[in-house]
Amino acid sequence: MQHSRNRDLDGVRGLAILLVVAAHSGLPIRWGGLSGVTLFFVLSGYLITSLLIREWDRWGSVSLWRFWGRRALRLLPALLVFLALVPLLLWATGDSRLASYPAAAMASLFYVGNWVRIAGTDLGVLNHLWSLSVEEQFYVVWPLVFLALMAWWRQHLLGLVLGLTGVATVYSVWATGSFIRLDISTETNAFALLLGVSLAVALASIARKGWHPPRVSVLIPFTVMILVSAFPSHDIATDHGLFRPLGAVYAVLGVWLVASAVLGHSPVVASPVMVFFGTISYALYLWHQALINSVLFGDKTVLRNLALIAAAVVLSWLSWVVVERPAGRLRGRLRLDEPSRRQLAARAVASVPSSSLDPRGLPDAPGRPGSPGTSGTAGPPGSADTLAARADREGPGQPASPST
Repeated sequence: MQHSRNRDLDGVRGLAILLVVAAHSGLPIRWGGLSGVTLFFVLSGYLITSLLIREWDRWGSVSLWRFWGRRALRLLPALLVFLALVPLLLWATGDSRLASYPAAAMASLFYVGNWVRIAGTDLGVLNHLWSLSVEEQFYVVWPLVFLALMAWWRQHLLGLVLGLTGVATVYSVWATGSFIRLDISTETNAFALLLGVSLAVALASIARKGWHPPRVSVLIPFTVMILVSAFPSHDIATDHGLFRPLGAVYAVLGVWLVASAVLGHSPVVASPVMVFFGTISYALYLWHQALINSVLFGDKTVLRNLALIAAAVVLSWLSWVVVERPAGRLRGRLRLDEPSRRQLAARAVASVPSSSLDPRGLPDAPGRPGSPGTSGTAGPPGSADTLAARADREGPGQPASPST
């Protein structure tokens, strides 16, 4: 099953990876790493939750194994190829970090790299994969929490999600500890993911009430995000007091930008260049830092870094064409987008007229009018299902972020 592409969300994804790459290159976008990764987290939280809501609306449940299977097929092929090729780079350049590479690769493959780094172990050219660890931990935990909320507190889903987001945001802003823990721990970054979750739930709730949000400008928050990423020019390693609050600012801007991309359109944001970088964003995130942090071409000058980033763009395009896109087609052949037998059975039961069942009917059955967790298999423009479909960039295996 392949869904229509939202080119504006592709452009948002492209902006996020370009901010990260610009910061790592040495260009004067000092906060691009923080703003870009935070934007990826918001986008990921929004897209994943939209998919969960849509699946629940259609079938009254979520197939966790199919969900996790789709995630694995999206993430692992490119990651495995990357992890297999990096030691060749280290060997060819005589990099001494080759000896510790197997342990670093295992930490990255099992998505615990952020915790390994916090514990004091340097992962060398794989240090940047900490954000993939944060997102994968989110992919494991959040669907379970979502199902629990839908089972027991469905009527209060939006309020509960907003409450969780508020607590996580306050914690992130006021958390204390080492810089590396504030920077890459799961709990200090959870608020950005939850802001994306809140946006998805809020838009679905608005759509179910029959409200139609107006189309808004995507270019304004797009421009603001770029400008704020270049300011202020403080050293993040010494200014702990500014680091986490600024992350919250970027997350709020990210919500504004993602919401605008879902509800509006901009030819600039959806331009071929931005869409291209959005398409290769996952592989580019993998490759650009590995090349920059290698010993290729000596000292890390801006010119040297930009040359290696250009090489990373080529490798990322090849990864998309040779690895990621074929893996997306494989997902269709494995029928990971199709409902499970249990979901089909639930739909069949729900379609039986209520008069032939218990007089009380089937409250909250999938597709049943009035069920706060459902919207049917299809909806009018602005419905929850339509919004989720527009946001869905899953076919064929397109990333929601560098790690989705």
